[in-house]
Amino acid sequence: MKLIVFSDSHHANITDMLVIIDEEKPDAVLHLGDLTADVDDIRCVHPDVPVYNVRGNNDWNVEGVKDSMIICAEQARIFITHGHLYGVRRNTLALEEAARKNGCNAALYGHTHEAEVTRKHDMLIANPGSISMPYTADPPSYLRLEIHGEHIEPELVYLEMQKKKRWY
Repeated sequence: MKLIVFSDSHHANITDMLVIIDEEKPDAVLHLGDLTADVDDIRCVHPDVPVYNVRGNNDWNVEGVKDSMIICAEQARIFITHGHLYGVRRNTLALEEAARKNGCNAALYGHTHEAEVTRKHDMLIANPGSISMPYTADPPSYLRLEIHGEHIEPELVYLEMQKKKRWY
């Protein structure tokens, strides 16, 4: 099973997300918040692909979108959240605790706009970075998860800097 994970798109890179979905042909897409309007666009263009999303700190006045949720993929349990309510700018300890309390073997978050994949004991902790506005010198990125049973194989994928900005 293949999952594609986006975060922090901020309504600035919908075209690349749609192309990625076309090329990757995932079983599902996860969006970790900021902005839910992008999720609406994905669902409109790809109505046959399940899309799961959570609210980010910039998702105001959005009804029916949770702050966190658990995704079951094969035998894996994945806790997803934006991260701002778990203090992820400082560390991921509260995030890990919430994931463990919910019987999950992975915790995915966004908010920091910095891509990261780590394993702590038996827990995968990953941030896909920002698909449109990374805070580092790295290009925009997303996360590809290949799931086999309860094993989750993560891969960060960086977009090549194909667009040049013109200053007039």
